[in-house]
Amino acid sequence: MKKIKSNKRIGKRVLACAVLATSLILPSLPASTSAASSPYTLYTVGSSTDKTASTTFGQVYMGGSTDVDEAFKWMIQKANGGDFLVIRATGTDAYNQYIFDLAKSIGKPLNSVSTIVVNDLASAGSNSSLIDKINKAEGIFFAGGNQADYVDFLKGSSALTALNNRIAQGIPFGGTSAGTMIQGDHIYDSISAGSTTLDSPTALRNPYSSLISFTDYLVQTPNNNNIQTDTHFEQRDRMGRFLTFLARDIQDGEETGTSAKGIAVNEQSALLVEKDGSAKVVTQPGATNAAVYMAKTNQAPTTCVSGTPLTFNNISVYKLFNGSTFNLSTWTGAGGLSYTLNVNNGVINSSTGNVYGGNQP
Repeated sequence: MKKIKSNKRIGKRVLACAVLATSLILPSLPASTSAASSPYTLYTVGSSTDKTASTTFGQVYMGGSTDVDEAFKWMIQKANGGDFLVIRATGTDAYNQYIFDLAKSIGKPLNSVSTIVVNDLASAGSNSSLIDKINKAEGIFFAGGNQADYVDFLKGSSALTALNNRIAQGIPFGGTSAGTMIQGDHIYDSISAGSTTLDSPTALRNPYSSLISFTDYLVQTPNNNNIQTDTHFEQRDRMGRFLTFLARDIQDGEETGTSAKGIAVNEQSALLVEKDGSAKVVTQPGATNAAVYMAKTNQAPTTCVSGTPLTFNNISVYKLFNGSTFNLSTWTGAGGLSYTLNVNNGVINSSTGNVYGGNQP
């Protein structure tokens, strides 16, 4: 059973120093409340009248770049004709028509698709009308952007309570890029990094770089215990920073040497997780290097201290490809590639000779 953990303060682990709608469909226009008087802007396609539907839980970890159609179709099926909500801190309402039309194309029309663009991160989390939209959603998806914005919006808020309640009640939930980064027990929140992108060499060289900060236990789902996430993975060569995150989870006392786990997702790839922990990978047709990586630690890092390169051995990795399956409850998979990684003095070595494992066996 999923254990519920209390939210912890941000900074705890910072180093000190598309198809046209019919005439009955409302256009995707902002709500009458303007951004000047509301901490968010709402756009809706479909009915403005709420519809209650019986839903089925599922969780989507998507890796960024072009969205994976099959992942949205899976969420749409589980939303069962209800109201689908996209949350983002920047951007437009571009998801609305895409999701609405995709639902019609598979014969599972949604009552509505709405996008909330959060304009005021500090106040939106306590806004009653925004919380009402979360409470009435039959599916919720966090778009890409910057996970620091989502952490600032959600941490300690009534919106987070509402979101976790809806997940517990069994709605499908997911995200892409930054929307996947917030889904594990442990979040690289990018708050201390600001506008600087943390790369693998920097993380491996100094696991306590001032660019690295975490938030723990934000979103609660049935199967995200002990998990750290990363996205745009192979495309941006993020294995080094991902292993550093896992080492920090152990070194900082959030995990033991054998409990830390990670899910890292390549672009145009998605992991679809059922309530019982069974999962499968779907990818967008034509994607290059589409894959999902499931990592588990087997011992504590040998050296994970400020100013010294990381040494961290015997990390088990299972690389999933399109159609591969995995069970998060047993942490076992089928149709993928199993290999081991070791980090010695900041340099990664792989049992396959390839940090990213190689091709499907």
